[in-house]
Amino acid sequence: MMRVLTALVLVPILIAIVGYAPPLCFLLLVCSASVLALEEYFSLAARAGLEVFRMPGHGSSLLLLSSLYGSATKVTSSWTALLILVTSLLLFFTLGLRRGNRLPTVLPGVAATLLGLFYVSLTLGLLVVVQISPTSWGPGKQWVFFLLVVVWFGDTGAYYVGLALGKHPLAPLISPKKTIEGALGGLLGNVLAAILGKQILLPDAPLLQLLVLGLLLGVVSQIGDLSESALKRGAGVKDSSNLLPGHGGMLDRIDGVLFASPVMFGYLALLQGRQ
Repeated sequence: MMRVLTALVLVPILIAIVGYAPPLCFLLLVCSASVLALEEYFSLAARAGLEVFRMPGHGSSLLLLSSLYGSATKVTSSWTALLILVTSLLLFFTLGLRRGNRLPTVLPGVAATLLGLFYVSLTLGLLVVVQISPTSWGPGKQWVFFLLVVVWFGDTGAYYVGLALGKHPLAPLISPKKTIEGALGGLLGNVLAAILGKQILLPDAPLLQLLVLGLLLGVVSQIGDLSESALKRGAGVKDSSNLLPGHGGMLDRIDGVLFASPVMFGYLALLQGRQ
């Protein structure tokens, strides 16, 4: 019940910001989600014994998100994001030089911090670009809704089918409760979401393409879920935080979205290239 109540509060806010507010509001929402998810990621890394560069990492994350928004709105060059990532790498190494007798922690700390920028900030930032980018089959915001619906239908299908029919473990060392039956139920939810997305969000898009895209998004979102579970198991925790009642942390809620957003971005880039 707590899980449902949390969703009832947050989903209307998300719909209003993605679908009706100016793009800058969506950027601010993504920045907020990135700060929360990245902090949870840094906490998991710290529990796993890694000394990350927390505040510089957050600063680089916000600059990266702003640059992606700028490139999508033609304010900055598309190379700006790459420059920020390279500069961040150099900054993290420079800060690591101050660790003195803890120099063995520099390499894993730099690697873990930079990974956080790719894992959380860059993937979320691609959604900012998608939301602004128009296509011949619908505005970018409709594609963002399509991604979210597909991923969340998959999560729901996996949960309830796994609860009712799950017998064969999917990845027992990573997430003992996940089953093969649940994973197949998630893919069924992805297909149903793609069909609904065709009818409600993207009526001009070919159904076959949306079905294939929906399945692909579903597969990578499940990989994203397992990947975050591996991080949590390595850190010895059940949830990334207790921020969202019934859902765990922000990272728990968006782990599938993080893996799905590059796929959606790539699909739309190919679509635009063919037009």
